Amino acid sequence: MSAAASSWVRHDITDGVRRGIVFEVLVRRRTRAAVSGGATVPNDASTGGAAGSQPPVTECDSSELSHLLDLSETTISPGQEGNAPARSLAPMGSPELRLYDRGAASGPLSPAPEAVGAGVPVSTTAFGDLPSVKAMGTGRAGIVVGFDTEFTTVDGARIIDSYQLVTPDPVDPSMMVEVVILPPLGSGARLSLHTALWAVVVAAELWHSALVPDEVGPRGVPRGAFWSDDWQERRDALAKLRVPIVLACHYGSADLTTFRTGGQSRELDSLVRLTSAAGGLVTLLPFRSQRGNENGHWWQSLSVSVRDTMSQAPAGKKSLAVLGAACGVTKLDVPEGWISRMTDYRREHLDEFLEYGINDAVIVVEYLARLWGDGVVPPITLSGGAAAALVDSGSSYLGASSPSEFRRKFAGLVDEDEGVEAVEEGDRLSFYAKRGRNPLDGAAAQLSSAFARAYHGGLNSCPMPGYYPTPTVDIDAQNAYPTAMALVRDLDWEAGAIEEVVHERALTVDDVSSAATPFVGFVSFGFPADVAHPCLPIVADGTLVYPRTSEGVAGTWVCGPELWLALRLGAEVHCQIGYLGRELGQDGGPSLSLRHGVKQLIDDRNAAKKIFGKGSLEEQTLKTGVNSVYGKTAQDVAEQRSWDARAQEMDNVGGSAVSSPYHAATTTSFVRAQLLATMNQIVEHGGHVFSVTTDGFITDFTVDEVAGLDLYGLDEVLSDSRTALTGDPSIWEAKHAQDDLVNFTTRGNVSLSPGGVCAHNGLKAPKGTVPDSAEDRELLLTAVVTREGRVPNGYTRFPSFQELSRTEDRKDFLPSRVERSVSMDYDLKRQPVMPSMTPEMVPLPDGSVEEMATFTTQPWERVEDCLRARQIARDMAETGCLRTVAEWRDWNLKYTHGKGRRIVTPQRAVLMSIVMAHRQGVATIPTLADRSMTIADRLDWLSEWGLGTVSRGDWDNARRPERASQMLAIDTLDPYLDRMTSMAPGDHPTDADRLPY
Repeated sequence: MSAAASSWVRHDITDGVRRGIVFEVLVRRRTRAAVSGGATVPNDASTGGAAGSQPPVTECDSSELSHLLDLSETTISPGQEGNAPARSLAPMGSPELRLYDRGAASGPLSPAPEAVGAGVPVSTTAFGDLPSVKAMGTGRAGIVVGFDTEFTTVDGARIIDSYQLVTPDPVDPSMMVEVVILPPLGSGARLSLHTALWAVVVAAELWHSALVPDEVGPRGVPRGAFWSDDWQERRDALAKLRVPIVLACHYGSADLTTFRTGGQSRELDSLVRLTSAAGGLVTLLPFRSQRGNENGHWWQSLSVSVRDTMSQAPAGKKSLAVLGAACGVTKLDVPEGWISRMTDYRREHLDEFLEYGINDAVIVVEYLARLWGDGVVPPITLSGGAAAALVDSGSSYLGASSPSEFRRKFAGLVDEDEGVEAVEEGDRLSFYAKRGRNPLDGAAAQLSSAFARAYHGGLNSCPMPGYYPTPTVDIDAQNAYPTAMALVRDLDWEAGAIEEVVHERALTVDDVSSAATPFVGFVSFGFPADVAHPCLPIVADGTLVYPRTSEGVAGTWVCGPELWLALRLGAEVHCQIGYLGRELGQDGGPSLSLRHGVKQLIDDRNAAKKIFGKGSLEEQTLKTGVNSVYGKTAQDVAEQRSWDARAQEMDNVGGSAVSSPYHAATTTSFVRAQLLATMNQIVEHGGHVFSVTTDGFITDFTVDEVAGLDLYGLDEVLSDSRTALTGDPSIWEAKHAQDDLVNFTTRGNVSLSPGGVCAHNGLKAPKGTVPDSAEDRELLLTAVVTREGRVPNGYTRFPSFQELSRTEDRKDFLPSRVERSVSMDYDLKRQPVMPSMTPEMVPLPDGSVEEMATFTTQPWERVEDCLRARQIARDMAETGCLRTVAEWRDWNLKYTHGKGRRIVTPQRAVLMSIVMAHRQGVATIPTLADRSMTIADRLDWLSEWGLGTVSRGDWDNARRPERASQMLAIDTLDPYLDRMTSMAPGDHPTDADRLPY
């Protein structure tokens, strides 16, 4: 066994192989950095309002319940913030505000072993006092245990060198109890999760915590305290005598997979209780871990929640070094050469090994304490916390007294047992069905379904591929999504959310009088030939295509902002079916609950910036909250599937507490309309747009010139929103500027200018390359400009959560090599203008030059033209690429003289288009809408028309949004569609109805 340093107290435990493997346990106590205004641990009373909305941890098992509950709703209820405990008072701020970090550890062992971190001055304003942070947090007391491991990979297997766990002393929270558990050196032995956590219970004497029942002691509880002859009764009784632990780690995929699973018949498999969220592994609810001793006289009961600091840190700030710097605990380093030989490091430098390992676990605990409060259960993720904050602010704004009332007022949703059966089971949208909810009524169901179909992703395109050695600037829409969210008017769901139905007529500007008009419709269209950037998208080939006309397809679902812009660009828009939402009023104007919620987050972010410094973790945390609210409104609106470890299958993720197809679809439509309006006006004024990506674009206009555009009237609307949110009407800001631009495809462009753009289009840089560095730019430019085919781009990957948690053929957390090659060719979302194409010579870093075809593009006439062009390019990419003018001329020859793909209305295409029209809500066929008939009966009725058969899979898939682009034009479906829509339920087609097509 090891001879540990004198600061550690040593004892042995056994576990594994009938508990016969001996593990060495090292324990010590050290003084912590100052936290939470004196490191106050919340008592039972501090849970306050949470009690009414939280299932007691003693009475639930996440393996049974977590899949039924919303992530956000398990952490907050409106009004709870008044009862929340004190949060961190120690500022995490930027370095200039953290003078105590200066002169910190310069080597791996600088901190003194008798103190964790350094003395931390206390800020006069707590981060946790900000209203948004109060609402984002749970306010619930918890025993937080930081966790980390060290391991070595030998011959394709992981050897676990140590388990490190730390927790504040429950009696004296100014002390940190540190526990290191050492398997036999190099043995490959693994510890069970239960044994590891109970070692912490014993070392820290956690039975003294106010959260642990009095009956619990170092051996657990005696059998007589809970025993019953009924297995379930005694299991539930024992669950109430638990030690509740929040196990917190950093990048749990590496550490939570080190525990032993299997072996004993009832060995806990914690991995199937976990969920992958925001880059980390978490639990949605606590799970139970119960174990008796050898003779069954004493029993240990744990309730375990898992949190991952990967899910608790802002983007770009997720490394342990950054988190440690934020909370005053310097991340230690291992001397060069040892990091891949931790078994040897433990053997030869045990003291240093122990200090390095335990430090990472300390960072986890102290970071979460600074963020949410000491001894407080963190929210599951930052984005989930942001959704909770929106529920809180939205409830106040809308006058809702509970989360369920907020959902009713905000999104027209009620609990499943309350709702009217307005939606057939197979037609329920997954975002609410997964959470056990229903639309309020038929109008809410119809409107939500229409907006869900009109929900599309961001605008991404490359209008001008090639090489441009001229000044350009990358301009971003400032806070594009929060600005757009603040413009979305609430609907009056309770009064009947549909104000007007538009059917089979041309739309006029009166139908969509403003960009904020809550309208959604299935439309066909045609734009004037001089419109450079049509603004009505069609989902095709997995992307958004903006053709000049909808010829060849039935149409597309679109929201108000883009329809408003299309009409002002002179488009002819025919609405097959459309709905105008009924607006909710508030104080004499429109109700804007999203504006209210987003403004609160922005105000608090600005306060954090002032108190803790620009770029501080506090400010960045709230920035993440602001930016993630949109994503929470859109969660599972476009059906998202993820791995359900408990069920061992892929399943829909379900919506969040604020999921709303109307708010999400209108928000994204606003952002796309803003960019498309700007792009069109830049072209009208003689400028150029080279690339557009989600919320910004590259142009040869200056920021001031762009700011001078009126965007057909949209500029005033956006400026008003910015003023309401920030007090500043500016809507644009420069992000990058460069004197050279290699623009090769969507999300792919690079400049050698320092500070210029550098977007890789999925091409991974070699390990060790600093992003956006000169080396990074030169490597990307060279790879793109010298390519003769796909660019080889292998990389190392770690197993997915599915691979780590499946019960059969489970993988350990070991890297594997993926060999792949990536096409850097222009993606042909727009049509190349061949006469404009020139062979520009691009200078390379080594002084040589290579040709790159440079050209303008125009919108495709029809979406089917785009699809054929893309397929030709894909075929050519199998043996070459599209880089030079000669290669593009070869492509054009194949496109111009190759076979077309126009459908000659075969019967199968007609039948499936009819099914799509019905399932997409474009047409209503009475027999197919008859809920008294089974789906099988309806499919049999379809087969009676002589057009072929439809499978249940065809029926289910026909309602997916992307199928709209595969639907033939409605007039092409006559005469069958007319006969079907006019036929009463129960009637069957006759020979006279089965006309030859």
